Formats: sequence, C-alpha cells, structure tokens
Amino acid sequence: MPFRLLAPLGLLCLLLPLHRGAPGPDGSAPDPAHYRERVKAMFYHAYDSYLENAFPYDELRPLTCDGHDTWGSFSLTLIDALDTLLILGNVSEFQRVVEVLQDNLDFDIDVNASVFETNIRVVGGLLSAHLLSKKAGVEVEAGWPCAGPLLSMAEEAARKLLPAFQTPTGMPYGTVNLLHGVNPGETPVTCTAGIGTFIVEFATLSSLTGDPVFEDVARVALMRLWESRSDIGLSLIGDIDNAMRTFLNYYTVWKQFGGLPEFYNIPQGYTVEKREGYPLRPELIESAMYLYRATGDPTLLELGRDAVESIEKISKVECGFATIKDLRDHKLDNRMESFFLAETVKYLYLLFDPTNFIHNNGSTFDAVITPYGECILGAGGYIFNTEAHPIDPAALHCCRRLKEEQWEVEDLMKEFYSLKQGKSRFQKTTMSSGPWKPPAGPGTFSSAENHDGVREKKPTKQRIPLLSCPSQPFTSKLALLGQVFLDSS
Repeated sequence: MPFRLLAPLGLLCLLLPLHRGAPGPDGSAPDPAHYRERVKAMFYHAYDSYLENAFPYDELRPLTCDGHDTWGSFSLTLIDALDTLLILGNVSEFQRVVEVLQDNLDFDIDVNASVFETNIRVVGGLLSAHLLSKKAGVEVEAGWPCAGPLLSMAEEAARKLLPAFQTPTGMPYGTVNLLHGVNPGETPVTCTAGIGTFIVEFATLSSLTGDPVFEDVARVALMRLWESRSDIGLSLIGDIDNAMRTFLNYYTVWKQFGGLPEFYNIPQGYTVEKREGYPLRPELIESAMYLYRATGDPTLLELGRDAVESIEKISKVECGFATIKDLRDHKLDNRMESFFLAETVKYLYLLFDPTNFIHNNGSTFDAVITPYGECILGAGGYIFNTEAHPIDPAALHCCRRLKEEQWEVEDLMKEFYSLKQGKSRFQKTTMSSGPWKPPAGPGTFSSAENHDGVREKKPTKQRIPLLSCPSQPFTSKLALLGQVFLDSS
C-alpha cells in the first residue's frame, strides 16, 4: 500500500514530543476533542450497522443492509475492529467480542482464503487483541502472554496458511484452502506484499508460542524476495521534508476529488480512470498521524478534519459507510471493507487523541508477574502491522527469556556436575603431562559430544530486545545469592 514506506519513520516519531495547539494558517487549528468525538460516532455507526445487519459474515454491504463473506468466512470485521474498541476505551464490548470469538470462530472450513489478507487481518488482529487483553480487563490465564485463547486462535489461523509456503523458493502462494491446502491449479503469480509482510505476525507467533516454524518461513520468504530485487535496488523516502512534500501532493488530490485514486499515473501525478477511490482509504491518514507526532504541523490536523467531513458527506449511508467506486461521479459501491474500522477510524482517532495509551513514550508501564518472571508491558513503542493492529514488542521478551533461561539452567547444572565429578576423579589419579580430559560414557554430562550439543542451543550472546528491562543471566543470579560455585576450590 502507498505510504507503508513511512511506517518505520512513523514508529520512531511516536516517541517525539507532540506540539499541541499549534495554530493553522487562519490562526486556529481543528479542535482535537471535537473531531475525536466525531470519529468515535463514525466508528459506532459503522460497527453497530455491521452487528445488526451483517454479522457473522465477513463484511457489511451498506446499500442493501446485509452481509457477505469476502476474504474467508471469519466474521472478519469483528476481528479487525477488536483492538480499535480498546483504543476508543470500550473495554466491555472488547470483553464481549472475545467471548463471541471463542464460541464461534472456526478455521476448519472448506474456504479458499487470501494468505496475505488472512495474515494481516485475522492473525494480526487476534495477536494484537491477545496482547492487549489484560489492559482491556480480560481475565487472563496463568502463563499469559505466552498462552491464552486469542493466541491459540491466531496460531490455528497461521497454521492453516503454512502450506502456502511449501514452494521451491519459499515464497508463498496467494491463496490457500483452509481445509485442503493449496489447490492444484493455484496460480504461481502473487504480489510483493503477499510475500514480504509476514514477519511481524509470524515472528510474534514464534516468540509467544516457542514454535520457530512461523518466523522461519516468513524470514525465508522475505529474504528470497530481497534476493530477487532488480539491479538498481530499492529506494525509500529518507527524511521528514521529503515525506511532507509527498504527503502534501497527495493531500492536494484528496481535496480536489474528495478521496484518493487507487492507482496513479506518474507523469500526470494521478489518474482516476474508472478506478476505485476512497475517502475511507487509510494510507494518507496513517501518514498524517505519524507525521503530526513528528512535526506538530497543523496542516496534518486539517487533513484529519477534511477526512472526517468527506467520509460523513460522501460515504455515509443509513447502514454504514460505502466505498466510492469512481471518484469522478462519487458513485457508491455496496461494500464496507473491514479495514475501515481497523485502519481508517483508528488512525483518525489517534491523530486527534495525543494522550492515548498507544502514544505512550515509556513514562508509564505495567509490570506483569508470570510463572516465568516479571514482564514490562504497555510502555509504548507499538509496532503496527499492515492492517494497523498494534503489537507490543516487550511482550515477546517475556516468552523468549523463559526458553533462554531454561537453556542456561540446563547448561549450568551439567557444568556443575561435570566439574564435581571431574574434581573427584582428578584427586584419585596421578598428574599427567597432557591436558586433563573427562571420561566419556553413558550418563556423563561432560562428554564432548553432549557438551557441544547443549552449547549449540544456547545463544552465543544474550539478546535483550529494545523496550524491555535487562535481566541478568540465570548464572549471575545464583552466583549473587551464593547458591552455586563453579570454581575448582
């Protein structure tokens, strides 16, 4: 999608101070509180219309006030809207929807599903909701965030996608049947986004569940895509000034047509030839939210204001919001995509809500005690996936640390018994001129083969992820307590 290239810049900018109340060209800026409430009303008009007219289908058809399955058969809009409910502060509805999904969501169905869309909307939406569930007041089970029903659902959905990665290159097919795998006649042609955007969701799954298969296939697909790049390589927008210029060009088109074309003609700057365009599309609003956090430029608030008014004026109907099929005549299409609640409304609300927990700069956090130790969560630095589902990276360290410390304990105990046994044998033998070698045999912890095998599992250097509190190795903790001594005295 356009403007995805600005996401890394935006994530860094979330930590920068926000310039509040900056005046616009006429000396005033849109009132964030006023437009925040209008965005919230927009969300509930769409959300309630979906529940009343379309659930349990994937998406709402707002012109006929009914529903239809689009990307699978998952009650997709409900999953996509779940974390937005919490961002808007509705914890009770978040809790209710979690129960509904637990009772009704089923992936053992004979449906051809988009691998890309299922990942960003379903897997990403469930993972985000899982990591936010404690903040939403959901009673979590022991071991959370390394366990939980939403995590189990996300894992089940992702496993249904794994057959698509069984290709000669490791790059996935675009479609997979959730019951039977890849269809024999499936086209080998897919898009770059359908190859390279799995790493956030699949690496998160591997970190939380301990199963490396998800991160492995996503990493292979990403690297194969990178290796197939053209000779000239790739170029990215590299600074805020260029980003602002690009953004303002898009904004000019928005104001002229009441929305953005889906495809552009580079020499002309834009084209709207019989192509769909959407004031509902999230790309420009996403960039506005990121850039406003970085610059405080009131033009970005003005864009948010214009977006709200355009959506209400052009796309709002009795049963929700409709896509604009053609920007030239504003003809409406009978579809409300689930990303309207996952992305468009979310980014608009965050643009006008500078104190939302998503914008946390690390000044506050939650300490969660788990069976595996203490985890620091909710400190900010959320990573948005392609569908705007925020992932808290600090949670991943909670589960990874458990596995690393298990390896340290195993190595520690084997080394301890090896030295103890070696010391006893050494005292009973005569000193030789050659180096001492511990005897090998069944049950001997210090055999070279066993010792090397264990060391292969242990990371050569303990990795401490960003936005997490450093933790001493397990050996250091025991040594400080005087519990274990590994010297030969």
